Formats: sequence, structure tokens, C-alpha cells
Amino acid sequence: MTQLLDSIRPALRSEPRLPTISGRSFTLQDLIPLSYLVVIRLLVWRAAPSLARDLSGRRIDLCILAIAFGCLLARGLRGAPRVRAAGYRIALMAVVIESYLMLRDLLPLLRSGSLDDVLLKIDLAVFGFEPAFWLERFNTRLIVEYFSFFYFSYFFVIGTYLVVMLWLLRPGRATSEYAIGSFLVLCVGQLGYLLVPGTGPIHHFADQFQGPIHGGFFWRCVCDTVAAGGALRDIFPSLHTAVPTWYALFSWTQARRDRRWRWPAMVCSWFALNIIISTMVLRWHYLIDVIAGLGLALAVSFAAPRLAEWEARRRRRQGQSAVWSFEA
Repeated sequence: MTQLLDSIRPALRSEPRLPTISGRSFTLQDLIPLSYLVVIRLLVWRAAPSLARDLSGRRIDLCILAIAFGCLLARGLRGAPRVRAAGYRIALMAVVIESYLMLRDLLPLLRSGSLDDVLLKIDLAVFGFEPAFWLERFNTRLIVEYFSFFYFSYFFVIGTYLVVMLWLLRPGRATSEYAIGSFLVLCVGQLGYLLVPGTGPIHHFADQFQGPIHGGFFWRCVCDTVAAGGALRDIFPSLHTAVPTWYALFSWTQARRDRRWRWPAMVCSWFALNIIISTMVLRWHYLIDVIAGLGLALAVSFAAPRLAEWEARRRRRQGQSAVWSFEA
């Protein structure tokens, strides 16, 4: 009994480990959205006082707190690795969703006016035509429904990759590449909305089309979704182009390492192609928006694997656990 008491006495005297958070608690996939939110928060702080400014500020603050809380769970606590991993993933997903939903109030607060006329002039000067007008000849119910299905599938493509990459596959190098790349695409794209506001041909040049779009069920789904949660001024760059293109490029990168990724890569590429075309058939985007979205996806597909590898090496040098390890 004396030996037992002697063995546990040091543990009784030691103080419990309190949760801590520091700069080392944050990884690149945390710092990218955090930096974006800080920039947006400063812009909101400089805006004229209004109810919209106060509401937007609170929503941004909640997103910043969500990231900090997720990092505290992931790298500031011990034990319960599954609970910590789930909390961290939920925090990231919540920030992705909320950062887009807040744009409806945020964009008009930070930037007034529209650059639709400029974007149209660029298309005419550089490409010699505007696809949204040229494609009006295909404004039939069958074609509109076909492309409306793919335009609407954008949200399911995002949801599928979120669930598969964060919840179903074993986390590792690919997970880091996916997280870093996805946050880069979304954050840079949403900053683009601020720099180049516009409503798209469907609204700004509505009177120059021969008539409305002739769609059915899927076209109504698109319109209802945009009316319910769309940012309404989010055209440059086209994230409907950038996101599925980034996913397709990411999938082909993984396919070079693991042949099982070939089918997902081919399916995603087909969806990406049709979604890109749908943005112009349905009059949401100018061609320059699409080109900018493609450029963003290509740049991120080049940068994400290198940034993920740099992050992994940095953590190894500092004696830290892997980004997606929650065992500590």
C-alpha cells in the first residue's frame, strides 16, 4: 500500500493540463480563411455605421471564433481524438458555408455599383463576342434543363467532396492539399467579388435578350436557390468554374498516385465542363469571369500540393504532429 501511494503521489501533486492555443495551433488550412476573415472584418469596421455593418461584423467574428475553437480542439487539448477531430471538421465546414451566405449583406455594404459594362467591353474587345448573347439560340426547354441540372449540381459536387475528403477517407497528404486548395479558391474568389462587383448578363442586360430563359424544374431549382441564399453580385471570378475545375485537377493529381481516383477524376471533369458551359448558357457569367475562374483553379492546383508539402516539412522540423493527427 505504501508503494502504491508513493507511485500516485506525484500525479496528485501535478497540476492538470489546461487547454492552450498559440501560433503553433494554426496550420495553413486555418490561416488562409482566418486571414481572409480578418481582412473582411477590417473593411467592415471601416464602413459607415449601419445595422448591416453590425450584423456582418458579428457574423465574421463568429467565423473567426469558430476557426480558433476548432484549432483549440484539434491541437490545444488531449484525449478524445474522435471528438476533437469531428469538432475541428465541423468548424471548418461551418466557416465555408457561412463565409458564402454572409456575402449577400456584405458585398453591397463594402462595394457599391457594378462593373458589368466593363466586363462586357472586355469580352467584346478580347474575344469579339459575348457567349451569353450568342448562346441564346439554344434557349430551348430541353437544353436549358440539361444545363440547369449541372449548374444546380455545383452544390452537390461541393458537398460530396466535403464529406468524402473530411469524413470518409483516411486523412493525410491528400486531405491537406484539398483543404488548402479549397480555401484558397474560395477566399481569393470571394475577394474577387469585392474587387469586381457585378450582377451578370441575366440581370444587367436583361432587356437585350429576346426573352426569358425557357426552363422547367431544374431551372426553377437554380432560381429559387439563388433567390434564397445567393450573393447576387458574385460573378468575378466564376466560382462555378473555379471550384469544380479545382476538384477535377485535384482528382487527377491523386489519380497519378492512386489509380482508384481515375473514375472520380473523369466524373468530376465531366461535371466541371458542363457546369462551366451552363454559367454562360444560363446568362450568369461573362466569358472573362470564366477565364478568371479557370486561371484561379490552375494556379491553386499548382500551389496546393507544394504548400501542403511545405507545411508537413515545417511541422516535422518543429517536432509537431501531422496536420490531421489528433492523437496527442
